[in-house]
Amino acid sequence: MMKSDCACKQVILLGSPRHEGWRWTELAKVADVGVGVRVLHHNIFRSYALVMLLVVAAAACTPQTPTVPPTPTLAPIGTFMPQQRDVPTLPPPAWVNAGETITLENAPRLSYIGRLDAQGSPSTLFAYAFSPDGARLVGLNNLQIVGWNLISGQLLFNTDRLNALQVYYGADKDEIYTVDGTGQIRIYDAESGVSTQALNGQPAFNGSADYDSDNGLLALAGSDGSIKVWDVANRQSLVTINAHTLPITDLAFSSDHQRLASVSADNTVKVWDWRSRQPIAEIKATASKVVFAPDNTQLAVGENRQISIWSPQNATLINTLTTGPRAPTDVLVYSPDGQYIVNGGSIQSLTVWDTQTGKLVNTLPGAGGEANAVAFSGDGTLLATSVLGGDVILWDVTKLREDALTYAALNIGTRQILYTDWSPDGFVLLLVDATGPVQLWGIPAPPSDEATATPAP
Repeated sequence: MMKSDCACKQVILLGSPRHEGWRWTELAKVADVGVGVRVLHHNIFRSYALVMLLVVAAAACTPQTPTVPPTPTLAPIGTFMPQQRDVPTLPPPAWVNAGETITLENAPRLSYIGRLDAQGSPSTLFAYAFSPDGARLVGLNNLQIVGWNLISGQLLFNTDRLNALQVYYGADKDEIYTVDGTGQIRIYDAESGVSTQALNGQPAFNGSADYDSDNGLLALAGSDGSIKVWDVANRQSLVTINAHTLPITDLAFSSDHQRLASVSADNTVKVWDWRSRQPIAEIKATASKVVFAPDNTQLAVGENRQISIWSPQNATLINTLTTGPRAPTDVLVYSPDGQYIVNGGSIQSLTVWDTQTGKLVNTLPGAGGEANAVAFSGDGTLLATSVLGGDVILWDVTKLREDALTYAALNIGTRQILYTDWSPDGFVLLLVDATGPVQLWGIPAPPSDEATATPAP
């Protein structure tokens, strides 16, 4: 551990600040403004390097002279703010259960309902997974694997991370799986956090993986161009595919779990019937990211200056989206109905594209820059975006084609959100702070006669 000349202490913050009402705002289309620094989220090792820098900064101590916390404010949309690495001063609220699915109609009632904290020194949660029912969350920080109950806010367990880089929930919610840098798969009991078994998952593992949470299928890429697919619940290695001649840099399952796309440094993208180990399509592209459309009729391939959309059945080019340099490197996401693609990277605004025509639909100012995250709500009517050093914004997806965008910036008291996501049941909007805390936002349940649960310390 690094030592310092100044003394450090842990401060436990108590209290219950509530979100003070916000309203939808119409934003006319504007030119891109702001600056940002690119981080490649598709490469787990580069993401982890960013996290380690944040961990060091969050752990840095400050003089014990009392200071007055600044009043949280929001910058003008599209303005890049200097990044802060101080531990948040906004205290957690008293825990409130989420009462209903978040929708476009009830979004104005969205409130800060809880905060999750790990024990020990502040440390960035750099990987996480929801349980299939959305009732639990497991995450990895610098030292620990941490599990929480999202209904009560209770800390379920924290145990040694053992160099894990990725974490997943088993399809039956009873187990948790991690993968470390050597390709070892470790199985944990989801109630206690106790490690029960380890598997030699992919000896040539290079950090690229994809997980089918419905069936518990885990695909692991290798630096030797191989792919291994595991049925982890049954502890069975299903197939090994000698897919490429050079390292694989990205993997993606189709939504029907029958196809697997691989991206390689050999400048090819391949689509596999992975169970038979037979290639279905091959695309010549220098790609960084790949994703299937929700109905599996398209395959979006993120390249340096464009996103190319292909038929995964016969490698027919459908459309080319001209994004400019380094645009698809952080974000390449289909809307749930497959109508839109949202992309972003080093560009200063996220861009929204029509997947059928290949035309630009709109730009989302204030949502681009360093380490941005994007997540559609389950019904596809809301889009949550965050950018490290900027705002967390909710966008009305039904208005994306209009000249005036409708959006709301959440007053969350920090500008250091690293990840933004929705729980599988749609009850919770999850915001992962780069310094460790995890904010939960939702529609509060009506008061009841039962005592309100409070998070474990």
